[in-house]
Amino acid sequence: MIINKFFPYLMIAPTILILGILIFYPLVVGIRLSFFDYNLMFPIRPFVGLKNYFLLLGDRRFIFLLWNTILFALLSVAFSTLLGLLIALFLNRRSRVTGVYRAISFIPWITPSVVVSFVFAWIFNKSFSPVNSFLVRVSLIDEPVAFLGDFAVKFLGLSLPFWSVLAVRTWTQFPFKMVMFLAALQTIPQDLYDAAKIDGANKIQQFRFVTFPYILPVATLVISLSLIWNLALFDINFLMTSGGPYDLTNVVPIFIYNEAFVHYRMGLASAAGAIILIFASIIGLIYLRLMRREVSL
Repeated sequence: MIINKFFPYLMIAPTILILGILIFYPLVVGIRLSFFDYNLMFPIRPFVGLKNYFLLLGDRRFIFLLWNTILFALLSVAFSTLLGLLIALFLNRRSRVTGVYRAISFIPWITPSVVVSFVFAWIFNKSFSPVNSFLVRVSLIDEPVAFLGDFAVKFLGLSLPFWSVLAVRTWTQFPFKMVMFLAALQTIPQDLYDAAKIDGANKIQQFRFVTFPYILPVATLVISLSLIWNLALFDINFLMTSGGPYDLTNVVPIFIYNEAFVHYRMGLASAAGAIILIFASIIGLIYLRLMRREVSL
């Protein structure tokens, strides 16, 4: 009887132990370091309380990077979610080549971000960019454009390097949304669409009253997870531009990397990570609240 009572806990104990070692322990240590003037170059590491947080929140550059991080996250999620939904709606139709399109559409998700970053850095290079060659041939531009360096060119108040990196982030993220939306679309009974057609509903009305309610829980999950992932996204921005030019594509994760492994200021880097953790926790709490409301309804 005792074994039966504790058997479920014994089954999940290895998972909890691994999570504790790999996630929770580093998380606690990182938060603890944020309250110390912890510099790897000096043996004395005094407790400073909230000084690191005040230094960051009083630094205009860090506030700009924090805004950049949030803006990258919001726009990446918005564009990749919309693109993923449109492609999922297209692939949900029955066709002989649908399976091929699904496989091709999933390539950006499974391609390593290092490969993606270097390929697009080559594509956007001013000297030998195929995009520039095409635009010059069709007379859309007079001379090659430095997509990752021309900070003077702006669209909707955002620089060209920002939009270039954002395009790559969107391209790598939409397949995940596409697969999630496609799975949700395939659970919708065809009878509901048939009934809507009988009632005279057009395509837009069918999407609004049939499709949208079914995919809304999936959309909420996808958007919440994507926002959290994008707040911590480091590799694409770092590999393509290293945050330049003039911090226009810089984000807090790159700031954390530089503070920790270039300047060895572990305390300040931990405080910056804790601030990102606060934003991610807020998103998680909002998602849990929405899910509870959905369950109660």
